[in-house]
Amino acid sequence: MKLFKNLFFISIFLLFSLSHLKAEDKVAYLDIDFILTNTLAGKLLLDNLRNEEELKIIKFKANDEEFKNNEKKILAKKNLISNNEIKKEMKVLQLKFQKYKKNKKKEIEDLKKKRNKNIINFLNSINPIIEKYMADNSIYMLIDKKNVFIANNNYDITKKLIELINNQIKTVEIK
Repeated sequence: MKLFKNLFFISIFLLFSLSHLKAEDKVAYLDIDFILTNTLAGKLLLDNLRNEEELKIIKFKANDEEFKNNEKKILAKKNLISNNEIKKEMKVLQLKFQKYKKNKKKEIEDLKKKRNKNIINFLNSINPIIEKYMADNSIYMLIDKKNVFIANNNYDITKKLIELINNQIKTVEIK
């Protein structure tokens, strides 16, 4: 019986030690946000999207200011015209403002969709580069840095991938 226990413990020990020796699958992690903001194509994409969004914001602010000025003009006429006329003008202005708010909301949604679509297109364009790097370096699994609790910096391949992406992708088409 004692011999059986010893053989059992030795076999369990060998089983765990041998499986540990075979576990040479490489795992690495990358910071996809850092890649997006620090590659040439990613910077260009984000700058173009940011410029377009800023232009829309300027346009929205100008329109908001115009509605405020129109309201002030109507209220300034308060002593000059009848209350019915003021109510009519205010109602017309409110209808225009509601229509404007609806269009503004739609344009903001369209900008969000455009941003997301272009970022996904960028990620899809860098995917083959990452997959090739994984195959060349025998990397079994790649994890986003946000999902890593703690790891050795030697497993971070972000900077290497940035170099590869910058060498292979210079521009991104914005759709």
